[in-house]
Amino acid sequence: MRSTRRQRSAARRGFTLVELLVVVGMVGILAALALVGYRRYMAAAGIAEPKAVMQGIRGAQESYKAEMLVYLNVSSALDAWYPAGTLGSHKRAWDGTGHSDAANWRLLNVTTDGPVRFGYASVAGNGNSLAASPHSGFTWHGLPQAPLTDPQFAPRGPWYVIQAAGDRDEDGTYALLLTASTMSGIYWENDTE
Repeated sequence: MRSTRRQRSAARRGFTLVELLVVVGMVGILAALALVGYRRYMAAAGIAEPKAVMQGIRGAQESYKAEMLVYLNVSSALDAWYPAGTLGSHKRAWDGTGHSDAANWRLLNVTTDGPVRFGYASVAGNGNSLAASPHSGFTWHGLPQAPLTDPQFAPRGPWYVIQAAGDRDEDGTYALLLTASTMSGIYWENDTE
C-alpha cells in the first residue's frame, strides 16, 4: 500500500531538473539545425532573382535577334546598372525611371515580377571585339583569368554579354553574375554575400 502511494505522489511531482535540462538541450540542438538550414535557404533565395532575370534577358535577346538578326546593345557599359540607383539591400522598381538606358530596356521588353535588388547590364555587338571590362571590384576567384578576357565571339557574328551585381547586406562586397552568348550557363561569384 505504501509503495503505491509513493508511486502516485512521485507521478504528481512533475519533471526533475535533469529531465528539463535534457529537453532544453534537445530543443537547442534542433534550433541550431533549423538556423543553419534557414541561412542556406536565404542564401539560395537571394541569388535566385538575378538568375531568373538574366534568363529573361537572355530570352529577350534571342527573340530580338530572331527578328532583327542582331542582339540589342541595351546598356552603355557593363557597369551601367539598370534600374537606376545604388546597389544595396533595398529594392528598386523595374520601370527604370531616370535611367539613361531605359528606352533600350523597354525595347528589349524584359519584365520582372516586381522590384529587384540587383542591377543589370547587357551589351551587344558584332565581331570578336569587346571594348568593355567588367566591374573592377570583382576578383574572379577560381578562374585563370577574367571571364571576358577571351570570350571567343564569332569573328563577324553577333554577341551579347549580360552582367548583374548586388550588395544585399550593404557591406561593400558585391555578388556578381555574368553570362554571354557563348556561355551555356551563368557564372557567379560571392553568391552568399
